Amino acid sequence: MSKQQAPQNVLRHPEFSGRIGIARQDITPPVGIYSRTWGSARHDQAEGVHRPLLGSCISLTDRDGQELVFIALDTIVLDHQETANIRAQVLAALKLEPGQLILHPSHTHSAPWLMRGRKDRPGGHLIPPYLDALPGVILDLIAQARAAAVPAILSWAYGRCALAYNRDFVDPASGRDICGLNLAVKADDTVLVGRICDADGEIIGTIVNYACHPVSMGGGNRLMSPDYIGAMREIVERDTAGAPCVFLHGASGDLTPRRSYESGPDAADQNGRELGYAAMTVLSGMFPPGKQFAYQGVEESGTPLGVWKLEDKPALDARLMGRMVTMRLPLAKLPTRAELEAELAAATERYAIERLERSLARRNLVGDGNDYGFFFTVWRLGEAFLIATPAEAYSKFQVDLRERFPDTAVAVLNATDGSTSYLPLPESFNRNVYQSRIAIYGPGSLERVTDMASETVREMA
Repeated sequence: MSKQQAPQNVLRHPEFSGRIGIARQDITPPVGIYSRTWGSARHDQAEGVHRPLLGSCISLTDRDGQELVFIALDTIVLDHQETANIRAQVLAALKLEPGQLILHPSHTHSAPWLMRGRKDRPGGHLIPPYLDALPGVILDLIAQARAAAVPAILSWAYGRCALAYNRDFVDPASGRDICGLNLAVKADDTVLVGRICDADGEIIGTIVNYACHPVSMGGGNRLMSPDYIGAMREIVERDTAGAPCVFLHGASGDLTPRRSYESGPDAADQNGRELGYAAMTVLSGMFPPGKQFAYQGVEESGTPLGVWKLEDKPALDARLMGRMVTMRLPLAKLPTRAELEAELAAATERYAIERLERSLARRNLVGDGNDYGFFFTVWRLGEAFLIATPAEAYSKFQVDLRERFPDTAVAVLNATDGSTSYLPLPESFNRNVYQSRIAIYGPGSLERVTDMASETVREMA
């Protein structure tokens, strides 16, 4: 039993050991703010609050003083320029490099779309003051997280949750490509849970990384809400003595919850409970921090028994690294500004106007060239990795990355640090699915980003 165990005879969680602090604030916008996020909506302003929208910060520091700062916000997206302005203020104030900061929206579609260009719409006057205050809120969250930092261990484990369904469906009556439950395609059901424990082994925070569009409620909903994320957090925090739970929205470009686009909050709460209990199943099966489960040898009984037991890890990984990677991707075939402006001038239906305004914003973002820049951030968190892109990548992105690095944990995040567009599968461009119809990057882009992210992880390993 004293012999060194072979790697295949040890079960262990990827871990990081360092100083970790967590902070949270209520960031719910004022009722009455312009809140039309759906073309099918019949209202313009938020009329109430289902559950509060939250902002969270996790600060991680290694023994050399290297710090990584993660900000999670309950909002649908922050546009590219707004995010750049916020990041610039935070980076300058804290003297951080770009790869040390991640600004991640939960992507709930029941939060206002915070765009200054909508300030003249009903309730739109409330958007600029909210955005102006956001850098200060984030800096305050970071200060609180730093002040709360203690020696801690972040451990990761995978599990399963059946909430998400593929959403690239064909309407049987018309043959149209629509966003709806596609029962013929198996969805990625991976949930990744992070557990943060202090030196006494007490849970001081959790992380839930899952890929599923937060669209439990659709155009008929008039309440601000974190969608299913709210009930998920409630379940996890209730069963971890109130430790804050931070949600990481995964590669969900082709995934939707079982109950989607409903008017009332019941669907969001049911969906959230399903994910919350799945996360608790993972947490319940995790080993104590700093421990591994190792094969000890044979115990003779009625049959030879293989004996395993918990033991201390020989060493804890205390390394942190953050890197922002830039590349260029070819553009998809997009309508010109003149074409979109002419269509917008002639449009009368609100859903059509909404579609065209978003298309025009995408065209204005990328300009008139043949390619456009793309960036993503990779963090090494001890033995685990986090990969965050501004795109809404299809779930194959996270499936492929996790298959390429099976001996660690890989957290994957969408719509981070300034939303850009979808990264669909190549075959999606041969159909009229929503994601390929509005994608700014052309076929093959998903694969190129996957390869570059894989290369970066190998370099940082």
